[in-house]
Amino acid sequence: MFRNKLILSITAIAIVLAAAFFVGSFLISDSPVVTYRGDSASGPRIISEAPAPIPASESIDFITVQDRMIIYNGYISLETDDIDGTLNRIRSLAEGYNGYVAGTSRSMIGNQALADITIRIPQNRFRFTIDDILTYGKVLDERTTSEDVTEQYIDLKARSKNLEILEQSLTDLLNRTATIEEILKVEQELARIRGEIDSLQGQLNYLERNVTMSMIKVSLREPPSPFTPPGMDWGETFETAVRGLFAVISGLIILITAILPLIVIIGIPAYYLQRRKRIKDQKKNE
Repeated sequence: MFRNKLILSITAIAIVLAAAFFVGSFLISDSPVVTYRGDSASGPRIISEAPAPIPASESIDFITVQDRMIIYNGYISLETDDIDGTLNRIRSLAEGYNGYVAGTSRSMIGNQALADITIRIPQNRFRFTIDDILTYGKVLDERTTSEDVTEQYIDLKARSKNLEILEQSLTDLLNRTATIEEILKVEQELARIRGEIDSLQGQLNYLERNVTMSMIKVSLREPPSPFTPPGMDWGETFETAVRGLFAVISGLIILITAILPLIVIIGIPAYYLQRRKRIKDQKKNE
């Protein structure tokens, strides 16, 4: 019996304290809230450098159609404490292998620095370059891809050759044409053929350039910072706690004041009725 009464008493006190806190919170509406803000979530700041063009003075010996034309690409992700130094090493490595830097970028995510660098390397130095870069930091990811474009190149070359033959035939026809109307028609067709030849030649140049100079993209990032708990203003925290205490006390006073009339109106008659009943029970037992 005593245990049940104790549980009921504790429950009643907890409910009263909770109600007092909510009531007091309405009274102290200007209580400060301690907020800890992390790093800005506005996104990384990116600084980019324009890609370097292929040096005009560089002589490239394209492989012949009889050889297999394969485009090699490499993708490496490294973790390093020295991003600037690693970028410089990769630049120097590319230049040492008669390659060049095609583009770089930098960014920040929180306090962590990130960087990307893309280089072009002669195909015969592709594997050597990959192996060297893998020693520049902790390897997080490494992938290489290859694409055989031999048939595509042969097809483009054949189409371009056929159009050149057609162009020559139209040029000969133009020299033999007498009327202005026929000249305009032949020149219009010549312009169309020349446009197709230029388009095909652009595709051929793209394939030759990508076959001869392989691409390697390297992503760099600093190691993640060790976890550090956010700073705390103990003075502000203590002030907030004191305000919360006064909110509870104020709520208790308001709650007691509000329910006191109910206690007087209901509690006192109920007490006397219970006491009277107990006296009657005692007299009956006697």
